[in-house]
Amino acid sequence: MFYKSIIQGRLSFGTQKSYDKVVKMFEYRTETYYKGDIMLKLEDVFNLEELCLNIPRFVGNASEKSFKNTIDLLSYCSQFAVAGSVQGWMIDSGKIINHASIEPDSDRSVVQQFKKGDQFFREGSKNTEALEAFSKTIESYEKHAQAYERRGWVNLRLRHISDALYDFNKAIKLDDSIAFAYYGKGLIAENEGNVEEAMENFSQTIKKSVALESVHWRARLRKADCLIEMEEWDKAAFELKFFTKRTFPSSDSNFRRKPKGHALYGRVLFELGDHELALEELDKAIELHSEDMKDVNISEVLYYRGLAKKALGKKDFIADIKSSSEKGSEKAKQLLEELVP
Repeated sequence: MFYKSIIQGRLSFGTQKSYDKVVKMFEYRTETYYKGDIMLKLEDVFNLEELCLNIPRFVGNASEKSFKNTIDLLSYCSQFAVAGSVQGWMIDSGKIINHASIEPDSDRSVVQQFKKGDQFFREGSKNTEALEAFSKTIESYEKHAQAYERRGWVNLRLRHISDALYDFNKAIKLDDSIAFAYYGKGLIAENEGNVEEAMENFSQTIKKSVALESVHWRARLRKADCLIEMEEWDKAAFELKFFTKRTFPSSDSNFRRKPKGHALYGRVLFELGDHELALEELDKAIELHSEDMKDVNISEVLYYRGLAKKALGKKDFIADIKSSSEKGSEKAKQLLEELVP
């Protein structure tokens, strides 16, 4: 039986000696261990100029054995790498039945230094230690794209904005497939009010990631925010339709963003004149909303739901406008004054 399979990523080997060894072992193991049952061809993935194994994105149908063989071979190759990561997915009817995450895991100092920094980074509270570890990683191997990307996020946490932007740009220059670097740049641009620049970076995040990754959907929602700011209603609707139709497990951070997705989609549909569907989406936003989901402006949701009800001739629209006004909406307060002199 064959399944849709996706593999993407990059492994950097640092020296000609390591690169040459990996190429030889890749070819030898393909023929000897796996009898040619590998999804990737040597000539398609190895890059002599950059001394790396590079898979921008491979999509194909493969048997479970072929997928396992390929992941095993890539895992073996990662032992010789100093930087990078490779992700692999096998999918059946939209469901992930196998996922592999491959990163260098040798005793080489640069690898261990990066792993140390990554552990500090994931703990969330040891930003100074993470910053130091990633800086040491870069000192050991100046082309370590992942170290720049992670250091960028640490700098962003510490509000060192210019340093974060430098790191994200450096990561992209070294490896333009790192989706999180574009996402970080998008957040910086959005925070500074550069909406078009933010949208472009979120678009790149979407392009460089796959729909099986959480960051892909976070970027779609952020991009929709930018398009709304630009009043590009049709384009915003396109992004939000995908987001709201997606089912996220409770462990995915996008699960908590679903109310916001429905709220934004409802507003966009209202602006496009589809008041009935707008009302449905705004109802879902209110139904799913809870107090811990602070990124949802409930007063605005009530305001647009009131407008949608009014456009549909529903008499209870005034209750939503009043509630929106009570929760601080100046637009609702002004409308209420016009409706009830």
